Amino acid sequence: MSDHMTILAHVVEPGWVSAHVASNLAGDDYRILTYADGTRRFEHRCDRGPRGVIICAPKLDERHQVVRLQPLTVVPSILCPDCGTHGFVRDGRWVPA
Repeated sequence: MSDHMTILAHVVEPGWVSAHVASNLAGDDYRILTYADGTRRFEHRCDRGPRGVIICAPKLDERHQVVRLQPLTVVPSILCPDCGTHGFVRDGRWVPA
């Protein structure tokens, strides 16, 4: 994820109560947001090609479990249905699939 991309919109649903960060080797951050009702979302920079770049947080489904918060580990892998970003959160790091 390059810093030269212009962010068109920040479309993360408000109201989250905690955020836990996983970084990749390039220093980009991905966050797991937790809402009061227990819903978890995957916040990331979503590069949608010619449609532009947004910050979004698709909902994780019932299969996803936070194994531990420190360092953050989530199973199974996470896939953004819009941009196709796919990877693992292991030991506080984002690892592309």
